[in-house]
Amino acid sequence: MPRLGTSIPLLGREPELGTLRTALRRAGSGQAGAVLLAGDAGVGKSRLLTELVTEAERDGVTVLSGRCLDVGEAGLPYLPFVEALGRLGAEQRELAAQWPVLGLLLPALASPEQAGQAMERLRLFDAVHGLLSELAARHPVLLALEDLHWADVSTRDLVLFLLSRLDTQNLLVVATYRTDDLHRRHPLRPLLAEVSRLPAVGRIELGPFSAAEAVAFVSALAEGALPDTTLHAVAERSEGNAFFCEELTAAAQRGASLPGGLLELLLARVERLSPETRRVVRAVSGAAQLSEHACLREVCGLDDTALETALREAVLHNVLVPAEDGYAFRHALLREAVYDDLLPGERVRLHAGFARVAGRIGTPAALAYHSFRSHDLPTALAASVRAADEATRMHAPGEALQHLEQALQLWDAVPGPEGVAGRDELALLWSASGMAFAAGEIDRAVTYARSAVTRADLRNDPELAADARHQLATALIPFDTRRAEVSQAVGEAWDLVRDRPASVVRAKVLALRARAWVWGVPDLDVDELSGHVEQAIADARAAGAPDVEADGLVTLAAFESWRERTARSIELGTAAAERAAAIGATRVELRALHNITSNLLISRDVRGAARMSAQVWQRAERAGLGWSDVGVEGRTSELFDLYVLGDWDDALARAEVTGAPRFARARIGAYSAPILVAQGRFAEVEDLAARLADQRDDARTDVVFGIALAEAAQWRGDPLAAVAGARSVLDRIRAMSRSSVADIRWAAATGVSALADLAEQARRRGEDTGELAGAGEELAATEPASLLHVRLEARSPDTLAPTARLTADLNRLRGQDDPDAWAHAVKEAEALPYWQLLARWRWAAALLAHGDRDAAAEQIRLVHTAATELGARPLRSAVDDLARRGRLTVAGGSAPEDDVLTPRERSVLELVAGGLTNRQVGERLFISEKTASVHLSRVMAKLGAGSRAEAVSRAHQRGLLG
Repeated sequence: MPRLGTSIPLLGREPELGTLRTALRRAGSGQAGAVLLAGDAGVGKSRLLTELVTEAERDGVTVLSGRCLDVGEAGLPYLPFVEALGRLGAEQRELAAQWPVLGLLLPALASPEQAGQAMERLRLFDAVHGLLSELAARHPVLLALEDLHWADVSTRDLVLFLLSRLDTQNLLVVATYRTDDLHRRHPLRPLLAEVSRLPAVGRIELGPFSAAEAVAFVSALAEGALPDTTLHAVAERSEGNAFFCEELTAAAQRGASLPGGLLELLLARVERLSPETRRVVRAVSGAAQLSEHACLREVCGLDDTALETALREAVLHNVLVPAEDGYAFRHALLREAVYDDLLPGERVRLHAGFARVAGRIGTPAALAYHSFRSHDLPTALAASVRAADEATRMHAPGEALQHLEQALQLWDAVPGPEGVAGRDELALLWSASGMAFAAGEIDRAVTYARSAVTRADLRNDPELAADARHQLATALIPFDTRRAEVSQAVGEAWDLVRDRPASVVRAKVLALRARAWVWGVPDLDVDELSGHVEQAIADARAAGAPDVEADGLVTLAAFESWRERTARSIELGTAAAERAAAIGATRVELRALHNITSNLLISRDVRGAARMSAQVWQRAERAGLGWSDVGVEGRTSELFDLYVLGDWDDALARAEVTGAPRFARARIGAYSAPILVAQGRFAEVEDLAARLADQRDDARTDVVFGIALAEAAQWRGDPLAAVAGARSVLDRIRAMSRSSVADIRWAAATGVSALADLAEQARRRGEDTGELAGAGEELAATEPASLLHVRLEARSPDTLAPTARLTADLNRLRGQDDPDAWAHAVKEAEALPYWQLLARWRWAAALLAHGDRDAAAEQIRLVHTAATELGARPLRSAVDDLARRGRLTVAGGSAPEDDVLTPRERSVLELVAGGLTNRQVGERLFISEKTASVHLSRVMAKLGAGSRAEAVSRAHQRGLLG
């Protein structure tokens, strides 16, 4: 079972909690106020208020709290005030005794006469106001009133009386209510309209969690008991509602779908409606999408007047919401609950009705959905194929895949399926593999491609069989460990078309064969590879396949980079990308642009490489390929560039992806791990790695996580674990078909650095370090299977920098810490600011060991300042430790960590101080409005500010802004 949400640290509510804290501080200084805390049921209002109450009690604030109950129209008079004042202590009750009328609310003060007397409202209101004022004169008072949507008329009147008389008391009133319960004629609405005009009254609209916050909350609830895919599914279904997160997490751990308690809660709202309205609501649940008025009229069999009356009632009670030309459920889980409550026959009739309408005026997707669920399978098959075609034209591969899978599911259940579908099963399998690959569902792409190979082999058509194997090889390429399968598929395809005339298929196979580094053919000569590509281009021209020709030009551009002609490679790659874009070959265009990022990195233009990578994945998104292999490669390349550049806030904001399939989510999550380690957020990295543990079949994900965890172990003072982690990573890399030299050097440098730490400890104990040195030599000797990789990557700074660190740390491991080697490492990392800081730190230690204190002090001050600005807490702590051991002073001392803004946060706050909105800030800094909002929220949390204006004011006071 999950833990209750209240036992988990508050997530995602820092801005709102900051606003409440500010209001409480102002009340403590004599500025009485009130905050109306609004939000849907279960969104987290009580949890937020509980956090404020806990902090207030800890600070000596007198807290009085009470809640309203749902007991019908009449209600219980003054119930929240009776409950709140019932919490008074003995001394406070004596104070209350000076207002005898309070006996109406406090039974202990009531006289026998009062019990039978009519309430004296004005005297009672004055007494409550007077008592609160007297209490506030002694200690600040927080009056917390929950669930005002259930308040009786007397309570509402008393609340209005109190809020209209807030002045200089040390008093804060916080009242919560549900927005989804406030239909248009709800009796609380006039009160809200009245008090909203009062200057002392503020309002917080508590929205649902963001997608990332919902995932974090469900992860905390599940405590590692749910796999990552289930965790994201639960978070998505909850739509950010905290209570739904808790209930769905519990249900997922039990293997249930919709928990009984949540089901009853959701259906209770529907049961309050009239019978005819319930009938319409149940019909809308069967639509599974926006329900248009005309469609509902036909399915429900109601005239316009009756239908409009029912819809108005459903909207009034916040069950349905109008959206453009139709109606939808306020929350997807409410639709699910109503639909699950339908009887089987009722569902079939509903879907049959919607299918009739969809057949005349609807979309193929709607017709496929409703025909399938009303058991009209031939119609469902034909409509599914048409819906897949339509989704493909709209660049929606995920939706196309769903329709294709439904068509394949129906294939054997429909007589004469080829005639019904208008194509054969092989064509559907082929399309399903392509759409799965485009949607980032790599496992499914491989599965369908293998089935297509089996079907194609039955046709006795060599080109068809070769083409199927080409698609299988393409689908297998992202799995870096499936070298043998890729090689086998390409080899078989080439054998089938080697001796055949020029054709599109022959050109495709030959072009893929030329990309030998993908599937691990060892050390072919570049000129030989170029010959294969040129032949593929000639075949493509002869066969009229401009997309294959453009793809061959991209490969030739890559070979120019191998020949160390970087400028020529960029020129050819740009031309190939333009040609591909002109003919609509988007995947070829994206591959060309992605290759250009590698050339920019070799040219040490890391910032330009990051911009180009962003262009790649954003272009992929527009084409519906955002989660394909090339779209994900663009994202991860940008994340790595931002990591070494030190733009960590932007990188982590980019890594917060929603709706991504398992493969993409794991890859992108892995590339956020080194950043979290650099910030000292070790527990988050371990949690992320545990949640994505089911993605171990993706070697790239495993390698990057492995390096990050090894670095985390070293920062935490566990060099043995760091060495073991580095060894594991290098073992994993040896099994990869695309073993990156940069990754090898990075992992080896991490392991050797940890061994050097162990050797230093051993030497201080007078122990022999020969065995450690041998282990380091072994790690450093790791090389990729192909020397082509070394030639390709040897000039890239992400290879040169860790290689230089590796050499310098080998010296340290041998007991010969050489300042010149570290100076060289600093130079090689010039384009990679964060890695350069790591080298400077080690350089400072070597300088100090050789007695050059002035030079060491200069490096220490430089690294300390930069690490502080970056938020690189482990590095800053290490520099502080080095300065203490060397008896050196770090200029300016150590500012509190929670008082430091990152450069990006400072830039955002400076623009906010200039009066810019989040959208304008985003446009000025070339980031999204959401990213700007995330930065501002973090600034407010660090400064303890409850508003934008207060954040600017506090930053000025602390000298953080000019």
